[in-house]
Amino acid sequence: MSDPVPPRRILVTCDAVGGVWRHALDMARALAPHGIETVLVAFGPEPSVDQRQEARGVEGLTLLWFDHPLDWLVADETALDGIPAVLDGVATLYDVDLLHLNYPSHARGLQTVRPVLVMAHSCMATWWAAMRRGETFAEDAGDLPDAFALNARLVRQGLARADRVIAPSRAHAHAMRVAYGPLPGLAIVPNASFAESRAAEPEPSEGGPVALAVGRWWDEAKNAATLDAAAALASIRVVAIGATDGPQGQSVAFAHAQARGALPAQETRAALARAAVFVSPARYEPFGLAVLEAAQEGCALVLADIPTFRELWEGAALFVDPHDAEGFAAAIDRIAGDPRLHALQAAAARERAAAYDPDLQAERLLALYADALATSAARTPLAETA
Repeated sequence: MSDPVPPRRILVTCDAVGGVWRHALDMARALAPHGIETVLVAFGPEPSVDQRQEARGVEGLTLLWFDHPLDWLVADETALDGIPAVLDGVATLYDVDLLHLNYPSHARGLQTVRPVLVMAHSCMATWWAAMRRGETFAEDAGDLPDAFALNARLVRQGLARADRVIAPSRAHAHAMRVAYGPLPGLAIVPNASFAESRAAEPEPSEGGPVALAVGRWWDEAKNAATLDAAAALASIRVVAIGATDGPQGQSVAFAHAQARGALPAQETRAALARAAVFVSPARYEPFGLAVLEAAQEGCALVLADIPTFRELWEGAALFVDPHDAEGFAAAIDRIAGDPRLHALQAAAARERAAAYDPDLQAERLLALYADALATSAARTPLAETA
């Protein structure tokens, strides 16, 4: 039997407003040395000039943008009805071997016979389970409000169309199974990030040690209230990077944490490299790319005690109940006030971060891609001619 054949060109979907953009570009960078070209199809808000420039710097990547909405911002199913024709057309025009969709709803309605893999980064149903039912994962999905139920229908339709489903953590895979039932070909492939190479150690933050937090703070799940309350109690500055105003009128204000707003990726990495402690009080987090970037930059980690963070960072972080502002302040002060403990925690975090390396991610994806292609070839021997 011949060895599985990996793809030579893949179609990947993303948006330009959050972590999926970073994930998609890093994934393309990791796959390029294996001879794989990426056709990156962005939906939602148009990528910025800086983002387009960044995409041009990724070997073998072609960026396309189409003005179709994201599934969590639509009012009815028909708003996404134009996406299947776009993806089928791009897949044919660029002669891709498979589709890797970073929104499961992008798979709904596809006509292509090419393998379709979907990555379940997050969804409104699992957000609701974590944020509204009083448990991290609850079994009853009947209490979803209309907008959340709509999103769940769109995601469910996409999952049913997919050949493989990928989750970035076992915890999120469990949440998805609770929300949607059995998932076809489920695999766990943790997210990854390229560690920044620096010619010299960054200058320390002015005014002494800093605890840094990164997130879309308008999202209630990021738990800005607990972070702000902890900032009022901690003996060192707590700085929050990230947007405070959301696309649907959401808004949050910090009274004690120093809010710096959304920053470009390079500036955020530089701030992480200067920080002593990284803090995340998130109540819902399928993976947490900012945590990984902080660990790579030498931060000690103080994280919410939720299943995802326990799975990924057990033994390499201090954990605090996400509602316990005093506990977060105490953990921040404990690390910041003890150089030996800080060095141990930072080293443990950096060592664990090596497990989420882009090369390892690429190896896992290549195996999934090859298997999907082999299965598709056995099931559909005739090549697509449309």
